[in-house]
Amino acid sequence: MFGGDDLSKNLLICDLLELYGPLLTEKQSKLLELYYFEDLSLSEIAENEGGSRQGAMDVIKRAEKELLKIEGILGLYNRNKEQNRFIDLLNNAINQKDLEKAKSLLLDLEKTIN
Repeated sequence: MFGGDDLSKNLLICDLLELYGPLLTEKQSKLLELYYFEDLSLSEIAENEGGSRQGAMDVIKRAEKELLKIEGILGLYNRNKEQNRFIDLLNNAINQKDLEKAKSLLLDLEKTIN
C-alpha cells in the first residue's frame, strides 16, 4: 500500500488517521495524533499518558495496523487518490483543449464514483 520508506509510510498513516481516526479507540487515536501530528517521541507520550514507552509503541503499532486494515476494507483513501489523479488529467486535457481526451477521462472518473 505504501512505498517502503518511512516518509511515505508516515504520510499515509497521517492521511488515514484524518480519514478513519474516528473509527479507532479514543486512546489509539490520541496516541497516533501525539506521535504523528505533534511529533512527540514515544518517551514523551509515555510520560504524558502515564504509561511505558513500550506500551505507547504497542498501541501506536496496533492502531497503524487497524488503519491499514480499515483502508483495505473501505478503500476510500485509494479511491480519493485515483479520483484526484483523474481530475488533474482532466484539467490538463481541458487546458490543452483536447475535448475527446477530456470526455474519455470524465467517463473514467465517473466509473470511480459509481
